[in-house]
Amino acid sequence: MTKTLNKACLGAAVSGAALLGSLAIATTAHASGFQLREVSGSLQGSSYAGMATQSDDASQIFFNPGNVGQIKNSTYSVGGSLVMPNVKLKSGTASSGTLTTAPLAGGVQNATYGDMGQDAFVPNAHAVWTLTDQLNFGISLTSPWGLVTDYESDFAGRFFGTTSSIKTTNVKPVLAYRFDNGLSIGAGAQLQYMDARLAKAVGYGSGEGNGDVTGNDLAAGWTAGMNWEIMPGTRLGASYVSDITHNLKGDIKFDSAAQAGGYRNQSATAEVTTPEYVTFGIAQDVGEKWTVMADGQWTNWNSINVLQFNYGGDTNVNFPGSQSSSADVYNWGSSWFASLGAKYRYDENWTFRGGVAYDETPISDEHRSVRIPDSNRYWVSLGTTYKAADWADISLGYTHIFAHAAKVNLSDSNVGSFTGNYESKVDIIALQAKFQF
Repeated sequence: MTKTLNKACLGAAVSGAALLGSLAIATTAHASGFQLREVSGSLQGSSYAGMATQSDDASQIFFNPGNVGQIKNSTYSVGGSLVMPNVKLKSGTASSGTLTTAPLAGGVQNATYGDMGQDAFVPNAHAVWTLTDQLNFGISLTSPWGLVTDYESDFAGRFFGTTSSIKTTNVKPVLAYRFDNGLSIGAGAQLQYMDARLAKAVGYGSGEGNGDVTGNDLAAGWTAGMNWEIMPGTRLGASYVSDITHNLKGDIKFDSAAQAGGYRNQSATAEVTTPEYVTFGIAQDVGEKWTVMADGQWTNWNSINVLQFNYGGDTNVNFPGSQSSSADVYNWGSSWFASLGAKYRYDENWTFRGGVAYDETPISDEHRSVRIPDSNRYWVSLGTTYKAADWADISLGYTHIFAHAAKVNLSDSNVGSFTGNYESKVDIIALQAKFQF
């Protein structure tokens, strides 16, 4: 009977992983920069304190492949996070440019905006297989980078951006070896698919329309890490995840209103690099029931500098020879994420978690855009795990994110200027099931 149940649960886990993989292509969420940390229901409850050191379940292998080697039995986890951002434009002003005089003079602009953030479900699936007493294989299927922001057509800053969408699916297979001294070293590859879309209004003096550029690509990277239990109850962890350069290929398309002003559809290419990051942490057991965890993560957002679009020809017949490319300047810098949390094992069935975190934005005030009006953030999280059976756990995590107010100040001679003040907050609910045989 037990073997039958185990096989049934394994089948459910594999089927769930396949389903979540398909969903990962279709769902994204707004996050600091456009990084998504929502890959684990158990880690969500501690504000991701423990991401470099913990190995309670398969979901905790994503940030550090060294964690794979510390898992003693084959285990599987499937889950997802409901991310609910609330991003409001409290006040905004816009002025006309050489190509947008008529539309703005006509008063077609919305200077306040209720919520331009989009709710999203972010799925994940993970598995670890014990190949020998010391060698393990693990794999994660996640969506580590994502963004969806969307404004209505009357948004005052529409010439700087309306819809922004980045969707990724990342597959990360790793091998890890555990030495007799408690040290586990892991390494592996990353295979990542990206689909991107950026839209904005385009003007031509007497009218305006909309332009929409899309592209996708499949690219690869790598990861390595270590997890060392230097003495019973004390663990150190560190890992590196490489950047991945995507050479996006797609099209830029214009609606009929824009084509009336001379805009023409063309093929399009662009290069986008998801950044490298380094994660490190320490975990210390305190007595038999408590574990205290502290982690840091440095992300090299300098790869998001200038987004250059190259087109198959001129995008406007009225300006021959000058519309075959365009560039958006971002000039992002590196950023830090730091978390502190604790885990309390109440009894053999219940475990409780809590944590706080500081999430630094990579965007300076002078380079903040309407697409990502990001700012520094503070996390507060609570979570629990219930052992439903010897082979199954259920984890639930909740996070509330407080964000600083953000100001956007943009100017361009062709499309005018936009100034706006944004306020935002985020609520996240993560649910996860773990199966172990």
